[in-house]
Amino acid sequence: MERARGPRNEGLFYHEAVFKSYQALRKCGLNVDLVQVEQPLDGYRLVVVPMLYMFRAGIEERLRQFVQNGGTLVMTYWSGIVNESDLCHLGGTPHGLTDLLGLRSEEIDALCTGEVHHFTAGPGAPLYTCRNLCDLVRLQGAQPLMTYTDDFYKGYPALTVHSYGKGTAYYLCTDAEEAFYNDFYREMVSRTGLSPILPHLPEGLEVSSRQDSENEYIFVQNFTDEAIALPAPADAALLFGDFSEGKVQGCSTVVFRRKQS
Repeated sequence: MERARGPRNEGLFYHEAVFKSYQALRKCGLNVDLVQVEQPLDGYRLVVVPMLYMFRAGIEERLRQFVQNGGTLVMTYWSGIVNESDLCHLGGTPHGLTDLLGLRSEEIDALCTGEVHHFTAGPGAPLYTCRNLCDLVRLQGAQPLMTYTDDFYKGYPALTVHSYGKGTAYYLCTDAEEAFYNDFYREMVSRTGLSPILPHLPEGLEVSSRQDSENEYIFVQNFTDEAIALPAPADAALLFGDFSEGKVQGCSTVVFRRKQS
């Protein structure tokens, strides 16, 4: 995709788009899996699909079934453009999912390097910046949650939501700033009822967990140079690391163990 000449001749920023979603979910204190398009989606409540340019291996049908069964899907601009042979799909974009998303992509605006536009949920709501790519969609049942505020597509949807079956599908139309992702996924975690590994995760710490048949192991990593205070996980025992004075030391890891409930 990065070698393609269009819609920008260089700089589609796929890696950055994936990372912004990943990092925002990690800040929410969640385990995050990166799965192949061939893998089943059973057991997930939230699936994020950033810039899935190539639809192959029947991924659109698995996403449809996932939402139909009650899952929450977040898809972004520049998805469902080509098949496994890099040939454009016919019949609407994102391919095979226009009814699920309740919209159809009709045009995409490629911003010049350094050019910035904006979008918001309305007066009094935060104003977010966007850059590089702005998808222009025609709604076919979806509801606009945020709209663009600049250029000829002022008022066009920038973020939409659509109910499908027992689930919900969101579509982000533009390359948004990091602050948007942090705010958006914090709300998604609350709406989907996902439980963070730790209820309060201070800035600068990341948490992951693994389970066996009896125990949950909680890994807390400090990526800063300073010690950071952390409320000890409830009903957990320190298994590894320096947690003196209730702090995770700079550039270090602590591991807790607690019984599976």
